[in-house]
Amino acid sequence: MDIYKILKFNNLIKSHRIKFFGLWLLSILDKRYLAIQFDPVLACNLRCKMCYFTDDDYVKSHMKGIFQEKDLEDLAKVNFKNALKLQIGCGAEPTLFKHNTNLIEIAKKHRVPYISMVTNGNLLDAQEIAALATAGLNEFILSMHGVTKATYEDLMDKGVYEKFHEILQLITEQKKQYPNLKLRINYTFNTDNFYQLKEFFNLYGGYAIDIIQLRPIDKIGETSYANFSLKAIENDYAEMTHFLKQEATKRSITLLYPKSINRQEKESLIVKTDNNSSYLMPYTYCYVSPKYYWKEDFNWREESFSHWKKRTHWNKTLFKNIFKSKKELEKPNRNMLNYSVELN
Repeated sequence: MDIYKILKFNNLIKSHRIKFFGLWLLSILDKRYLAIQFDPVLACNLRCKMCYFTDDDYVKSHMKGIFQEKDLEDLAKVNFKNALKLQIGCGAEPTLFKHNTNLIEIAKKHRVPYISMVTNGNLLDAQEIAALATAGLNEFILSMHGVTKATYEDLMDKGVYEKFHEILQLITEQKKQYPNLKLRINYTFNTDNFYQLKEFFNLYGGYAIDIIQLRPIDKIGETSYANFSLKAIENDYAEMTHFLKQEATKRSITLLYPKSINRQEKESLIVKTDNNSSYLMPYTYCYVSPKYYWKEDFNWREESFSHWKKRTHWNKTLFKNIFKSKKELEKPNRNMLNYSVELN
């Protein structure tokens, strides 16, 4: 299954009412529609300056815990049946977890169509990359915050630029054995690393990259990096994305990027968007970690997803949302998705 074709099709549907009708239909038929974001361990080996891992107090109080391997199968039984996608790694570094191969094998046993891993890559090696690919991983998503060595190692504190390139090369080699394995780059940009994107393909063009996503900086906590304004690059943004889109097209790379980075910074960092998928996020985005499980009243150790849906009248809620206005749907959820996506 190509998750990006589904994303592209979903992006073409502009009506939130149609999307909620489709979601309601999938739910009552007990089909797959959940995007499970799983942090198996709440820790990180780096201290990226745009990340809350630079806030020692927050890390001490919130970022602790590791999922037990013996609980993976029980977790899978709860709602992997309804998972369209499993993403390993969300707000922490998943390669610190020692049982990812087993997790992927369990997900494949439950026929999860698409499995990705979001990682800074610095702890990977050739053996683990091969093991993850063999187990059935569909996609490596590597995070980076700088094109050049100086910026990469500054913004991704404790990260090693040469190691990052080594991992890109190892995944490129692994793709020869598993041609359907995808390599994606998530580039979080700010005013200090934005213009370096002009050099991206000069320095990274030799790797078998399938997808690039540009992610505007967002305030996700108290971080050591403090400049969240994008005003200084607003006027050059369209030109840069046009350049990147041209270069990506030459290389058959899918480019995901915000249509606009204009935002009311005094009120919010949220970008106004035409992407109606943001309204569906609270109903499809299922976050799991050693400390949290999606909805506060959902105890995955004691009930199944189907039982929880019946108890909370989930399908009724989805059906009602078909008839709600965008304004009504915005209230609980404007911070869920802060950018629209353009697919090249």
